Amino acid sequence: MRDCHRAVALCVLGVAAAAGCLGESGCPKFAHIVAGDFGRTGDMLWWTLEVEEIPGELTFNQADVPGNFLEYRWAVDVDSDRNGAVDLRASVEHFALVAGAQVVTADILSQTNHNLLEVMGGLATVVGTVDASISGNTFRFETTTAASAGLAAVTDVGQSTWTTSYRFGAELEEQCDEAFRR
Repeated sequence: MRDCHRAVALCVLGVAAAAGCLGESGCPKFAHIVAGDFGRTGDMLWWTLEVEEIPGELTFNQADVPGNFLEYRWAVDVDSDRNGAVDLRASVEHFALVAGAQVVTADILSQTNHNLLEVMGGLATVVGTVDASISGNTFRFETTTAASAGLAAVTDVGQSTWTTSYRFGAELEEQCDEAFRR
C-alpha cells in the first residue's frame, strides 16, 4: 500500500451526465467511491455509500499510523441548512489506538465507530450514533430526525456528499481522500 499517493477526487453526477471523477483516484478500492444514494421515509433517513471493492480483511492500528490519527472513514457529509457548509456527518470511522495492537479482520464494523457528528468547521462533536451495516461493497447509514434537529431539514440527495479517507502512514502523502456528489 506504500505506493498509494494522496488523491482528492470530486465526482459529480449531472442531470444528463453519467457519474465521473474530475481526477484520477490513487485510493485503494475499499476507499474509491463508485456510488451513493439517499432516501427518507417519514422521520427515517438513510444513505448508502458504495466502494469499488471491500477486501476479505483490513488491518486496523497499522504500525506506521500514529495513535489518534484517523485511519479509516466512510461517511456522508450533510448540509442540512443548505448554506454550502457541512454541518452533520454520518460516519463509520476508526482512529488508530495509541500503542494499539494491529487487528486484521473481515468485520469492519467491529473495529469502527458509527457516529452522527455535528460539524463546525474543522471540529466535529458526536451527537449520536447511526445504525451502520455493510452488504457486499455498500455501506448503509440509518438514523432518525430525532438524532439531531438539523436532520428534519434533510429532504433531498443534493444535501449530501459521500466521502472516504484512508491513512497508511504518518506523512501527508500517506493518506488518500475522496468525495462524491450527485
